[in-house]
Amino acid sequence: MPCIACNSNDSELMFENISDLEYETYKPVNYFKCKNCNLIFQNPVPDTKILSSFYPSEYRNFLPEGKSIFSFLKDIQFLMLASKISKHLEKNSKILEIGYGNGQLLSTIQKKGYKNLYGTDFTDENSEVLLKKRIKVATSNIEERFPFNESFDVIIMNNVIEHFSNPKKVLKICKEHLSENGKIILITPNSTAFELKIFKKHWAGFHAPRHTFIFNRQNIKELATNLGFKDVSFEPVSDPGQWSISIQNILQNKKLTKVKLKNGMAWYLMPLSLLFAPVSTVQNFTDRSTGMMCVLYS
Repeated sequence: MPCIACNSNDSELMFENISDLEYETYKPVNYFKCKNCNLIFQNPVPDTKILSSFYPSEYRNFLPEGKSIFSFLKDIQFLMLASKISKHLEKNSKILEIGYGNGQLLSTIQKKGYKNLYGTDFTDENSEVLLKKRIKVATSNIEERFPFNESFDVIIMNNVIEHFSNPKKVLKICKEHLSENGKIILITPNSTAFELKIFKKHWAGFHAPRHTFIFNRQNIKELATNLGFKDVSFEPVSDPGQWSISIQNILQNKKLTKVKLKNGMAWYLMPLSLLFAPVSTVQNFTDRSTGMMCVLYS
């Protein structure tokens, strides 16, 4: 199929039969790579109608704050992420987060003094938490319907754009709902990360079958340009969980080392993540950071 970023028809099979080793929700999937811009994508791309079945009730991103073995690290990550994002916000900015998960990022941004906040997700599982904080919430699949009849100064997708069956369509829809000089902020795995080179098909960045498209700076810029955005800026983002979950994937793929997972996580994930936190931080000084924050200017 044509590349959604550069429209090239020249792609090659990268990895075959990558299994869901975290939740066992779906059949093994294949990932291809565009030879022109190096966009990584599932082929075939799962139908939008079945994507929600990839997220069981114990999916870790839906866990309430403070009830995960990852909660300590997540608190730190969200504080750092909110600080990065706030550099691109005005105090009166009208902000929408698409795919808010457990609502922790919106809550952290609110604590920094931002009040005009909105959130949407395909499930209403954590909507009451945000509503109690006076954050406006709507339940919607953004690929099918934009949930608000309003424009926004900033639209945020934190590790979400890579989950859609058609990210280009999602960005186009979001651009249509930006105010004048509005911006879209994407936090997403980086396909040039060291981890992919090391762990290959066990790389946590695949998060198979949930990650349908995996980007780098080059193809995000091409995609943004093709959609008419004026400019794009990038910042590195650390995520030590990519190291620990990649190791977990290797161990879960072997009968002798496979253990029972809780919320997609093994008992040893927390200490491993702490161990690799310095490594993930050092990566930010290279072009192979774990993740990236992309700001698309309309």
